[in-house]
Amino acid sequence: MFDISLSSKARLGSVWRFVCLASYCLAVGACSTLNTQVPAGFDLGGSWTIDALASDPPPDLKAMRLRADRDAVRDRSREASTAAAFVLHDFPVLGADALEIEQSADSMGVRYGETTYRDISWGERKRDFWTVQAGWEEGLLVVRSKRGGVSGTETLALEEGGQRLRIVVHIKAEGENVQAVRVFRRQ
Repeated sequence: MFDISLSSKARLGSVWRFVCLASYCLAVGACSTLNTQVPAGFDLGGSWTIDALASDPPPDLKAMRLRADRDAVRDRSREASTAAAFVLHDFPVLGADALEIEQSADSMGVRYGETTYRDISWGERKRDFWTVQAGWEEGLLVVRSKRGGVSGTETLALEEGGQRLRIVVHIKAEGENVQAVRVFRRQ
């Protein structure tokens, strides 16, 4: 039998609400309109490093590619751009060990390692082949991305007084559903 302290129960309840909201947003596809006003105290700016023990590992691209190849042989693959093998490219937080974030009143820029940079503006924007919606819902930053048959939701929560960043990622691509939690600590 497990003995869970009150603070542990409170944390589990908080995590459970977070996961439920993120799952609901993914299932609905487009929840209510996101608020584009940055809540007081929601500051992601700075350097973050992965908490590997609290995070899921990056998706297994080799296994995804094998499934995609198998589906192509069975003539089930519709479009290469919807293949789940692109998830690390299109959602770089899944493989990131560190983040460098700059945040302003209308957007944030995120550097994932040395070579990948992503600009996210609050509201709805079209960038390249993607339609991206970003804003707040129930105190969480939600980023919804859609391109053809691929859709993804990244839900960001600041925890522990802003020292911990929990990102729940849900991606639906042809033949694959990728779900992962990535946790980063402020440096």
